[in-house]
Amino acid sequence: MVQQADAIEPADELDESTAASRFDMPKRSSLAESAAQAVERRIIDDAMAPGTRIGTRRELGDLLAVAPSTVSQTIRLLEDRGLVVTRTGPNGGVFVAEPGVGLRLARSIMQVSGSEVEVAEALEVRDILESAVICSAAEAAHVPPALDGLHRAMRELRAATETADFYRRNLEFHAEVAALCRNTVLRTIYRSLLDVVQARDPKLAVLPGQNARKLHERRARVHQDIVDAIAKGDVAAALVAARAHAKHGRAVRAPSRG
Repeated sequence: MVQQADAIEPADELDESTAASRFDMPKRSSLAESAAQAVERRIIDDAMAPGTRIGTRRELGDLLAVAPSTVSQTIRLLEDRGLVVTRTGPNGGVFVAEPGVGLRLARSIMQVSGSEVEVAEALEVRDILESAVICSAAEAAHVPPALDGLHRAMRELRAATETADFYRRNLEFHAEVAALCRNTVLRTIYRSLLDVVQARDPKLAVLPGQNARKLHERRARVHQDIVDAIAKGDVAAALVAARAHAKHGRAVRAPSRG
């Protein structure tokens, strides 16, 4: 598991029924991504049928408590993922799209309970997909502005001093990498696995005999290599960085209970 770049505008006064239906905003590294995650989870959790009207841009801004510019970014993210469509006119707004394979996969994965066993299994599958996600993000050859979230996540990762916070920032970093993945199905599966892990918020500690500061520095260097490869659009370098990440990825554990 970085904060938003744009300011949040105060939401207008809402009646009790509207306030009660506010979206549950997850803690994500970019505000637009957080908002997109919140809307996506509402669509899945409420089993919204295709064609269901989510609201106008203004209504979404009120429910998410974000600025109009962030609402626009959020809708673009959701449209790119095939989750919503927008319609103009008197009865227009944002509507749930016909479910593509990405949404169907996300619905299936989000049905897991989040038990410790399932979290461990989610991490195992995530590790298998990691290299493909990183290489796909590099292959997409994104323009610099699209990498702002990734750079912010990297700064937050470097700034983390405690292992638990470092690991949370690590998950946020990989969520940003996933957002850059050009393969929609791969991105959906990977991000859903991250959601399973983040929802559980596992408390991790360094392995016996390891130095937390040195461990964090080494891991930060590996993640910086991932950032550099994606920024350059260098797939070969991305694969090398992904392999290095996998090699040094088993450096923390959940403290034993009792």
